Amino acid sequence: MGRPSDRTPRGRSNTPCADGSRATPGAHFYRALIENAGGILTIIDGEGVITYQSPAVRKAFGGQEEALTGRKVADLVHPDDRERVARKIEECARIPGAEILEVVRLPHANGSWLHVETHGRNLLADPDIAGILCVSKDITEAYRLEHQLREAEQLARFGHWRWVKGEPAPQWSRGVARILGLDGDELPAGGDWYEHLVHEEDRGELLSQFLDAFETHEPVTCVTRFRTGDSCYRYIKTYAYAEADAFGEIGALVGLAEDVHEEVEAELAVKASEAKYRLLTEQASDVVAYYDAQSRIIFISPAIERILGRSPEEFHGKLIGEELIHPDDFPRARKAFVQCAQDGEQVQFDYRCLHRDGHYVWLESTMRRALDSDGRTAEIIGVTRDISERKRHEMELLEARERAEAANRTKSRFLANMSHELRTPLNAIIGFSDILRMEMFGALGHERYSEYAQLINESGALLLDLISDILDMSKIEAGKYELHPETLDVKALIESCVRLVRGKAEENGAQIVHSVACGDDCEIVADERALKQILLNLLSNAVKFTPVGGRISVEADEFGGEVLLTVSDTGRGIPPDQIARLGQPFEQVTTDAALAKQGTGLGLALVRSLAELHGGRMAIESEPGAGTRVTVMLPKIPYCQVPQLPLGELVEDGPLPGAAAG
Repeated sequence: MGRPSDRTPRGRSNTPCADGSRATPGAHFYRALIENAGGILTIIDGEGVITYQSPAVRKAFGGQEEALTGRKVADLVHPDDRERVARKIEECARIPGAEILEVVRLPHANGSWLHVETHGRNLLADPDIAGILCVSKDITEAYRLEHQLREAEQLARFGHWRWVKGEPAPQWSRGVARILGLDGDELPAGGDWYEHLVHEEDRGELLSQFLDAFETHEPVTCVTRFRTGDSCYRYIKTYAYAEADAFGEIGALVGLAEDVHEEVEAELAVKASEAKYRLLTEQASDVVAYYDAQSRIIFISPAIERILGRSPEEFHGKLIGEELIHPDDFPRARKAFVQCAQDGEQVQFDYRCLHRDGHYVWLESTMRRALDSDGRTAEIIGVTRDISERKRHEMELLEARERAEAANRTKSRFLANMSHELRTPLNAIIGFSDILRMEMFGALGHERYSEYAQLINESGALLLDLISDILDMSKIEAGKYELHPETLDVKALIESCVRLVRGKAEENGAQIVHSVACGDDCEIVADERALKQILLNLLSNAVKFTPVGGRISVEADEFGGEVLLTVSDTGRGIPPDQIARLGQPFEQVTTDAALAKQGTGLGLALVRSLAELHGGRMAIESEPGAGTRVTVMLPKIPYCQVPQLPLGELVEDGPLPGAAAG
C-alpha cells in the first residue's frame, strides 16, 4: 500500500481552466494540508498495524513518523489500554463504515504518557485509503485540568453541573454524586429529577430560581436539601449562572453544588440555642443583664419591669447610675463591679435600688466577666434577684436574736450576781443541819430528829451542787468564768478525784481503776478547780449509771501534743441517735425516772464548756449494753500565759501560741 501523499486523486488537476478559474486541487495541495494540520492522521489496517502516520506526530510525540509505520497500535499504547484498544480495532474492522471514539495513552519521546483522543472510521473498502482512518488530538492538558477539577471537587466537597435548555435534567459531575453518596449512574436524568433529589419543601424555590435565571440571566444562589443515598437529606448550596449562545439566548445553566450541611446544621443549632437561651432569659424571674467594660448596659431582661416597675428600654445604653442605687450602697456596688471588670473575680453583693413608685427594693447581683480574643474584658454578665423578702426575714431574725441574746445575758448576769445570795443561806442550812445531825449541843430527843437532820443536810448539799452547776454554766455563758492556770500533776489530780467518789462507787457495788500512760511526771497547765470539776462530773455520771459488779476506768495518756483524760464504764450505754444531744445544757438521755431525778443534765455540758475554755474538746463513744467512754482532750502546751511559773520546756518567754485573754 502506497503513502497517500504519493497518490494523486483521479480526475483532479491544479491547472487553470479556459475561463481563468482553477481546477480541483491536486495531490500537492492535500499533502500540504496533511503536513500542516494540527491533528494527527493515522491509517491502520484490519490487524491494527500502522500503514501511514502524518508528520504532525513529530510535534505531538517528539518522534519521526517513519518509526511508527509498520507497528501495531496495541503495542504502542499504555499497557492498561492495550486490551481495550485491540478489541475496539477488531470490532471496527468487522463493520464497514463503523466509527470509534477512544481516549488512549501514548508515550512521548521524553518518557511521559500523553492522553490522546482518537476518532476512527472503517474505510477498508475505499481503495484510496484501504484502512481505518484515525484522526487524533492531544488532550493531555484538558485531561489534567479535568483531573484537577475532580480532585478539587473531592477535597472541597463540591460538584459541578450543566443544564442545557430543553434537556429534561442537568448533567451531573462525579463530585455531585460523591456529595450525595451516589454512583454517577444513580443520579436521575428524567424531567422529574427534582422530585427524586430535592426535599419537597425546597422544590418550589429551587425550580423557581432556575426558571427565573433562564429568563432574566441573573445568577442563582440558594441553599436547599438534597436526598442522599441513605435516604437522608443534606444541605447543598447551589451557585448557577446562565450561559448564552451565539445569538445571545440562554442556552444552558452552569453551576456548582457545595456541601454546606455541617455549616448549616451548626448555624441552626446556634440559632436554636440562642432562641432557647433568649426564651430562658426573657422568662426567668431573675434579671439577666450584660454590661460593657465601662458599666454601660447592653442588654437587660424583661424581669426588670416586674421587680422595679421600669421597662428594659429605660436601661439600654446607659451607665449604672447613682440616681437609682441607694447612696449608702452605691460605693460598695461600684467597687464590686470594678473588681469584677479588672481582676476577673466573680463578685456577689446586695444593694437597694429605687422602684418607679419611689420605694427601695433590696437586690442581690452576681457578676462575672467575659473576655475577648485578646484576653481583655469584653463584657460583664450579671444575674440580679429581688431579695426584699429575705432581707425582711433576716432583719426579723436579727432582731429576735438580739432580743434573745439580751435576755440570755440578763439571765446569766442575774444568776452570776445572785451567787452569793443563793450560796450563803444554803451553807447555813447545811452547817446547822450538820450540828443537829452530830448532836453537838446535846441529844435531840426523838430519833426521827436525827433522821430529819440527815435528810436536810443531804438535800441542802444536793441543792448546793445544783446551784453551783447552774451558776458555773451561767458564768461561762456570761463570759465571767475566770480560769487560774497552774502546773498540775495529772496522776495526783486523778487519784484525788477517785478518792472522792470511791466510797459512793463501792456503795453501788462498782469498782474504780485508774492508770496514767504518760508517765509519773505527766504535767499539764490548767485550772485545778475546773479540771477537778471535769473529772468529778465524769466519774459521778459513771458511778450513777454503772450497775452492781460493773467497772469504771480512768485513764490518762498523751498524744499529738494533747493530754487525753478518759472515763469509761460498763453501764447500759447510750443509743447512737441520742449522743449528739449530750453536752447541751439540761439534756438527759436516761429513761430511768429514778436516775433522771438524781441529775439536772448540766454535768456533760459543764465538762464540754470547761474543756473548750482550756482550748480542748470532748468526745463521747457509746453502744447500748456495752457502756460509755468519754474522752476530754486538753492541749499540753499552755493555752494562755502563766506568769512566774517554771514550766520547763512547756513555757517560752513572752505570750505563748494561742494565748487567750482569760
